[in-house]
Amino acid sequence: MKTLHLIRARLAAFRDDARGSLSVEAALILPLLCWFYVSAFVWFDAYRTQNANLKASYTLADMLSRETDPVTESYLKGLNKVYDYLTTTNHPTYIRVTTVKCVSNCDNNSRHLHVDWSYATEGRPSLTHATISDYYDKIPLMPQGDTVILLETFMAYEPLFNAGIPAKSFENYIVTRPRFAPQLLYAGTGT
Repeated sequence: MKTLHLIRARLAAFRDDARGSLSVEAALILPLLCWFYVSAFVWFDAYRTQNANLKASYTLADMLSRETDPVTESYLKGLNKVYDYLTTTNHPTYIRVTTVKCVSNCDNNSRHLHVDWSYATEGRPSLTHATISDYYDKIPLMPQGDTVILLETFMAYEPLFNAGIPAKSFENYIVTRPRFAPQLLYAGTGT
């Protein structure tokens, strides 16, 4: 009986002893705290990158909408460099500029859109009459004969650490009307 009482007393003393508990708690919580800090950094970086991407896209669309002279291939490649500069990224990017005209049934969803011209940087495919049908939901209704500029920007994003965000492509679609000319003309080779 005395041995059982001695064992109980030692177990109770061990249970009530708080020496070294701070070290144990720190060892348990430190990895979780480090993971949370790295995850917060990755998520913040992804949102910052997407925000800069969207702002740069609107800036490029505004630049294109103000053009009165025909744009050239070198101008559009330079626009891609401006996009890289504005987003301050090392990730691969490309842009695609397309002018679209509504030909018939412009006041409903069975409208017919016509691609006047399209150019994509970095060797990417341009939009054609066959592929513009995939973009009908992105282009608003417009009067017959009216022309809009469809600017698409693409950025491949790779997070620094694996914190729940997979590698993805940030894509933006901006539709704007020309401001000072009836349409944006293209003075280059290609479509």
